Amino acid sequence: VYMAAPPDFFAQVHALCGQRVTPVAILTNDMWMRDTGAVFVTNSEGALGGIDFNFNGWGDKQVPRAADAAIAREVCAHVGISRLETTLTGEGGGLEYDGDGTLLLTDSCWLNNNRNPGVARAAMTAEFQRLLGVEKVIWLPGVRGEDITDGHIDGSIRFVRPGVILTSGYPDDSTIWGSVMRESREILQRETDARGRSFQLVDIPSAMHPRNTHEDLFTGYANYYVANGAVFTPTFGDAPADRLAQTRLAKLFPGREVVSLEVDRIYECGGGIHCVTQQQPKPRVSGKR
Repeated sequence: VYMAAPPDFFAQVHALCGQRVTPVAILTNDMWMRDTGAVFVTNSEGALGGIDFNFNGWGDKQVPRAADAAIAREVCAHVGISRLETTLTGEGGGLEYDGDGTLLLTDSCWLNNNRNPGVARAAMTAEFQRLLGVEKVIWLPGVRGEDITDGHIDGSIRFVRPGVILTSGYPDDSTIWGSVMRESREILQRETDARGRSFQLVDIPSAMHPRNTHEDLFTGYANYYVANGAVFTPTFGDAPADRLAQTRLAKLFPGREVVSLEVDRIYECGGGIHCVTQQQPKPRVSGKR
């Protein structure tokens, strides 16, 4: 596990996280590594590369952002891999891939003039196929202009494995978020993946009664992080909702330990565990990390 941090904080990282977490001298403006860091890919030989999606502060909403805009480049240099360039602008939290050819995206995030002005859906789909090697892209509406991300998919809709999708939203939500979630589920129920499979949709309702009443608190359970042998998920102090999330995640990820954490300080900033992490696949080529 690596943690981006200024050198002055290395001792504090070791004190709080232990020796198994290695601090790396990368400056940041904020903590959302999922969005600012490189998106890792492997080629047919198993060598790693890192895509730099030209982070622009979620569509010019973040100031300052010079350090965050350089993180993808810094990560690639640290890992010792090629930095892959693209004309697209966006964030890793806007991507959801099943590992078997199918990619989920939201219109609100990617087909947005604050990131990719004038780029048509067909051209963008072709670029994602080139960059990620995906075979099918499914576009969902998303929510534009209601949060800093313009409706990142990793907050509410996640692949558990090919053919199985987890969704998370508030029950009977009458807001634009609820309307878009219902529309997205209807699209997914009609769609098939790159292999022709229909989707099984599993819902884990967001916490309705969290212990933390911060106005920006994000209480969805879909923003979990899958690590080696484990799934990391939040607890919000809403006992029934927390138990249901833990139970359903355990069934969805048999063989993995469900690790539930109180991380309100992250979630009150509007993001979650998935947003502050980025997984690095193990390369199959010697000499690469």
